[in-house]
Amino acid sequence: MSEVSENIYPLLVEHSIHDRMEDCEVSYSVVGGLGLHAVTNAAEIDWDNHVVYLPGGVCLPCLRENGTVRDLDTLVQSTDKVVVKGCQREMTDAIGDKLVISTFGLNPYEENRRGIFDFVGDRYIDDEGRLYWRLGGIETEIPSSSLDQWLVKRDGETVCAILNPISQLGAYGCRSITGWRPKDKEKVEELIKVIMPNRKISDIPQDCRDQYYTFREQSKKVAEARKKLGWFGLKAGLLSFLERQEWAVRLAQGELDGVLSGFVGKT
Repeated sequence: MSEVSENIYPLLVEHSIHDRMEDCEVSYSVVGGLGLHAVTNAAEIDWDNHVVYLPGGVCLPCLRENGTVRDLDTLVQSTDKVVVKGCQREMTDAIGDKLVISTFGLNPYEENRRGIFDFVGDRYIDDEGRLYWRLGGIETEIPSSSLDQWLVKRDGETVCAILNPISQLGAYGCRSITGWRPKDKEKVEELIKVIMPNRKISDIPQDCRDQYYTFREQSKKVAEARKKLGWFGLKAGLLSFLERQEWAVRLAQGELDGVLSGFVGKT
């Protein structure tokens, strides 16, 4: 048990995750809990050079408090499933079972990955390289800069690449058909404090504000759809109920993580 309870940050450095993923010759970003934890526990955030510097003592255990093994969710900037699977093999070969490895790519614009069972949002890209966030037929074009790699550095070494703080906030807000998920509320609040310490949009660097506005637009569209009667509202009500059940959260973080990914989504 102690083996899987080690600190994720030095673990990724030890296994050269960033170098191995760079060798795959496709851009990647670790998303979800690790990216958010890095930003909210940073010693310094260099907005100009896209670097998050961690203090030497920061720790993110491989085990959650409920005893389940943490995910290492990775967005691969490709629509090619073979490329995405290759990245998954690379990470699995490096990490083994110390973390639950999950990789996913961008979706071709003409496809709807989940159809009527669309409980979570995802990124779609068209043939001209335009990027969209789509959920249940509701979509908004978002800046391609929301996919820019930011590096996490600790003790002078690169841990991994993540998405920028604004993109992370947008993904958390637009991920679920229910809006902000109860289990994310506290940690997202910490993220907002980092991004907007004065609770003003002017706190956000000028070149990142378009990301904030477009994700907010998508969130508002989904919120309006939830208010209407019909299948969309029913799905939102069902998922909202499940998100508030401790047993459902434990299942999603445990053995059924892969099965329930269509309901909980990845960011």
